[in-house]
Amino acid sequence: MKGRFPRFAVAALAFGAVGACGSGTESAAPSTSRSADQVTGCPTAAPPQDAEPALRLEGVTGRASVVPPTDRTAPRVTVEGPYRVDKTSATTTREGTGATLTDASVATVCYQGVNGRTGEVFDDAFARGESVEFSLADVVTGFRKALSGQKVGATVIAAVTAADGYPNGQPAAGIKEGDSLIFTITVLAAS
Repeated sequence: MKGRFPRFAVAALAFGAVGACGSGTESAAPSTSRSADQVTGCPTAAPPQDAEPALRLEGVTGRASVVPPTDRTAPRVTVEGPYRVDKTSATTTREGTGATLTDASVATVCYQGVNGRTGEVFDDAFARGESVEFSLADVVTGFRKALSGQKVGATVIAAVTAADGYPNGQPAAGIKEGDSLIFTITVLAAS
């Protein structure tokens, strides 16, 4: 939806946790316009229960296993933890072939955010079946770090420190101060 931030980004703006803030305004007006350089929309089906995790993320504490999204299935993250990292890192599970994102790009993505402490999903565009469009300048630092330099079509798994996510917590999403986050992100379009 054009002009709308992911729910976690809106909350971050309200709590001042965004690394480089933009205007912080949002428009409720949806848009059907898309970049000519785009891929398929958000899949909503769950991955098969017997699907093998393609990625295992070792933390300072705990471990997370990720079954990345495909063109037909949403991601699944399983946390053995609590899971915590001391450095933000991102792994590309599917390379993109489209335009390259910069810190100033406006990106259309599907994403899922998981709290490393609880293993609970706190926001999920895949489950809603709707993509979200936002400026990388207006999201939490770890999300921007994960996407800057990626290409349209990429799928990225990011393990984000509390300092690069919500250093003071985000109570509305059940995130406490010090919680590491795991984002699964598929880049659909960029401008």
